[in-house]
Amino acid sequence: MNRSALLILASGVWPSLPLYAACLTNSDTVIYAQASYVTKQPPVWQIDGKNPYAANNAFNDVAVNYRNDCTLIEDQLDVDFSLLGLAYYPYKSPGAFEKDDHRLRALIDKLRLSYTPTESLRLDVGKLRPKGGAFYLKSPASLLSNYNAGFKATRIHSPDMKPLYTDAFWGAVLAQDTLTYSLSLTAAPRLTQPGPRYESSGNWNALARSNASDRYLLTYTDYRFGDSTPSVSLMTGDKKSVAVAQTLNVTPQFILNTELAYHFQQQWRHLDENSARNVEHYRFPDPLYSAKDDDGIELALGMQYTTDRFSQFGLEYYFQSEGYSSAQWDKQTDLIKFLNQRTNYAPLDRAFDAYKYLMASEIYNASSQGNLLGKHYLNAYGSYLMDDQSSVQPFAVMNLQDKSATVGLNISKPLNPRLELYGGLYTAFGKSDSEFALFGETLGTYLGFKYHL
Repeated sequence: MNRSALLILASGVWPSLPLYAACLTNSDTVIYAQASYVTKQPPVWQIDGKNPYAANNAFNDVAVNYRNDCTLIEDQLDVDFSLLGLAYYPYKSPGAFEKDDHRLRALIDKLRLSYTPTESLRLDVGKLRPKGGAFYLKSPASLLSNYNAGFKATRIHSPDMKPLYTDAFWGAVLAQDTLTYSLSLTAAPRLTQPGPRYESSGNWNALARSNASDRYLLTYTDYRFGDSTPSVSLMTGDKKSVAVAQTLNVTPQFILNTELAYHFQQQWRHLDENSARNVEHYRFPDPLYSAKDDDGIELALGMQYTTDRFSQFGLEYYFQSEGYSSAQWDKQTDLIKFLNQRTNYAPLDRAFDAYKYLMASEIYNASSQGNLLGKHYLNAYGSYLMDDQSSVQPFAVMNLQDKSATVGLNISKPLNPRLELYGGLYTAFGKSDSEFALFGETLGTYLGFKYHL
């Protein structure tokens, strides 16, 4: 092969110099730094007769997010990746339920290689993020869900960081997007075993949070109905589900959303009542929680209004049939109270505390995967945009069964194109045995900044 032929071949395989230059200049590094203060009321839990949470604590959090979207072969091959570093420092030692194995973490947020053989066909491989649903609280049609990779005691509250805390999955997506429809097939294979149930998901390795089960998702969305956009999704693998979604643009500014999912087995592990009964009779089974082959449904209804000035206001209702009923939830909190008793027999007291650690981790991990624990919820949120691009973002979520709630307000103000300040407060309250107050009624405040290098 002569030199000319080699040059022609190389030019078709390797990026040109302008593309290399674009790779170098298209990166974005964002630094987040935040100080926060949290106060908690004593919860229903006790470990060794003591509160497993620090009643008052302050934290310094830092995060660095590096992103790059780079073209390797023009109109054919792209790479998009995001790396995340997290660190925090508490002013007081965290309580027994708040401790993490590490206060410094480095994560691959995303690593996507995209091949586009035609204008409408695309293949993505690597560490990928599933498309989010239409709902702020929880979208039943978002059938791919992974665990939270953040710390238990604290997190950065900038809204930009919320999606980054959930681990993406290693896999592939083959998608065809046209003017009339989109069709995608997603593969998220099992690459490891689930993490230990007695630990919170933040202490698992990244694969256990993202690829501990086989999941294959087929999604079809139709754009031929004008203001109405229906879609259907089918999940198979270790779990099987089907979901339908409908977005209706009543006006250009007013949107109605509906999503319904049917699951052929439970999506998250529940307390087994027979095991709980055995513990109360001083018989000690290994598993307390399990997922059964019980069918279940999820339903979400929502409306969103966007003003002429791009402020948004939304209201959502969420229902899941597999959430704890009031009686089932009472059984769980009754078991916690039973295990709180001190027998003054050291081996038995240690066993009781070990069960409480296990229960707290199971409850935390169910929530860490994006699940709510009850049946009926109401969510309201807003984002008010001001002339200087500052925003005020309130939200409120209520468990309609036990009337517990979490409410918060975030305010952000850009000082220049690179620097943005943000701050806010949040609270979780209710009866001591309710969902949002089970780990103690909470009031938190925070102040931080986001800076683009």
